[in-house]
Amino acid sequence: MTTWTPNGTSRGTIAVLPGRGETPALYERFGRRLAADGYAVLVPEPDSDPAGWFEPGAARFLVGTDTGALRAWQLALEIELDGLVLVGTPLADGLPPADRAEEIGVRTSCPVHRELLRNDPGFEWGRLADDVTEPPERLPEIPVLLLHGDADTIAPVAPVAALAARLPQSSLAVFKEGVHDVLNDQHHRSAAARIVLFCEEIAKGAVLLPEVAKPRRTAPVQVSARVDYSLRALRELAGSDGPVKCAVIARNQRIPLNSLVNLMIELRRAGLVASQRGCDGGYWLAREAEEITVGEVVRAVDGGVTSVHSGSPDADVWRELERQVADFLGRVPVVGDR
Repeated sequence: MTTWTPNGTSRGTIAVLPGRGETPALYERFGRRLAADGYAVLVPEPDSDPAGWFEPGAARFLVGTDTGALRAWQLALEIELDGLVLVGTPLADGLPPADRAEEIGVRTSCPVHRELLRNDPGFEWGRLADDVTEPPERLPEIPVLLLHGDADTIAPVAPVAALAARLPQSSLAVFKEGVHDVLNDQHHRSAAARIVLFCEEIAKGAVLLPEVAKPRRTAPVQVSARVDYSLRALRELAGSDGPVKCAVIARNQRIPLNSLVNLMIELRRAGLVASQRGCDGGYWLAREAEEITVGEVVRAVDGGVTSVHSGSPDADVWRELERQVADFLGRVPVVGDR
């Protein structure tokens, strides 16, 4: 068992269940940070008894990431806990990486963690292609925090957001441009801080008053940043004579590089772009620009045009809206006459 302990009195115990391919060493930064906030953090041995993980009488929290989130979810239905944190929960099929370089990109945008992955002798490459178990049918009747990245290509965020919307005991934090390993991604400090706040609200921390409700001004139809960035990238390629590197596209089109790298992987898998590695490598359009439609781009990076709330009595209306919008976007080329 790998542990990190606070210098003073412990405010509770946080057990971490890692995901596919990961070792306890990858969570040292996370463990030290939460130990500095007064929590004992541990990564238990896979077959150890949960009864020995937690200090008697102290608050008990379970954190799971990737398939570890599914294990933590199931375990929370079997043992006594005060809070559950699910990170990068795989509730739908994603796109497994093709090689090591791509795996690093879809796992984390943090340069420090990328080096840890490269140098960890126990890390198991390629495990993100493993099958995952079905999630339990219900969540435990305890507070649940869901953390996710909106650019996660391994575990799409949409079903996680839908789960959070259905459950009054859950809260959701989605990190902009976050990829799969949220606890070790570029916003790892914010993720750790959100977990500490969650634990404080449950354990010995201050009582927070509810927020004053703010009026919602969300437009009924929204174009995601993923679609916008993808269209910009394709138009950049349409005006180029040869392979173009992601760094050049990102600079010219004002797109965050980490987001662009993941989007180009999805566009390549959809057959919209081709790529070549090496000093002279980069991306180019796989077909004539006038033959690629906006609808194809939406399907490649967002999966669909609309997302219907489960059980909506107006589902037929929204499905018809999706059909008509998809038909329209399927006739609109990325470049050319419209």
